[in-house]
Amino acid sequence: MFPELFQIGPIHLHSYGAMMAVAFLVGTSLGLREARRLGLNEDSLVNVILVTLVAAILGARALYVMEHLQQFRREWGSVLALWQGGLTLYGGIVAGTFAGLVTAKRIGMPRWLVADALTPSLALGTMFGRIGCYLNGCCYGRPTTLPWGVHFPRESFAFFEFGDTPVHPSQLYNAAVGFVLFAVLWARRKHFKVPGVLFWTFIIGFALARIGVDLTRNYEAEAVLMKTPWLELTESQITSVAMALFGLLMILRLRHAGPEDARA
Repeated sequence: MFPELFQIGPIHLHSYGAMMAVAFLVGTSLGLREARRLGLNEDSLVNVILVTLVAAILGARALYVMEHLQQFRREWGSVLALWQGGLTLYGGIVAGTFAGLVTAKRIGMPRWLVADALTPSLALGTMFGRIGCYLNGCCYGRPTTLPWGVHFPRESFAFFEFGDTPVHPSQLYNAAVGFVLFAVLWARRKHFKVPGVLFWTFIIGFALARIGVDLTRNYEAEAVLMKTPWLELTESQITSVAMALFGLLMILRLRHAGPEDARA
């Protein structure tokens, strides 16, 4: 766990922020490469990327704050302390997707083709983001006896809750999901003929994987909707099911519309 990579005078480089910066730079590079392949205007795509990035961060932070209102009521100034972590991924996906699609349409770009161009970047971005979570010590897992269980240091939230008991590296499980989805979709992206299907395939794949990974992740009591001796059902898992079903409906709709109509 390295929440702060280094400090030079008053400048602090936080690992979470650094990983977000890497995700943005790598994602933008990949997105522009895809724009050239798909015949999209690169300058216009950069505008979409910037709007999407800002909306995703604000959406992820807003949802996190709403989920932890009691915590922030004691210190509203910490709402803007993004370097400490505290982003709910689905809030970012929903806000970023909406803002990106609207922006693409307003500047005259084929919105679903734009979504496909940025899909590999989104998948890889989730990988970098979760590595940032691991370095920051947030989004940690439940106790485990598996040999790859990790011990977080004494100043971490995981140690405060579980002591020196090894816990699942759930952040790294999610990072692995992002990388696998990126690798598969990158290799198969040219086989998706209907614009938008690649994007929604990623959403479905990520959501389904998230349901399983969440079985290893530790959540606050208020985020658990149902708890039995064998299973816990969380808000995140319900959201994942909804996202996967919505993604499936969107794929059926886009395929029914046909490639030309989907390009609008």
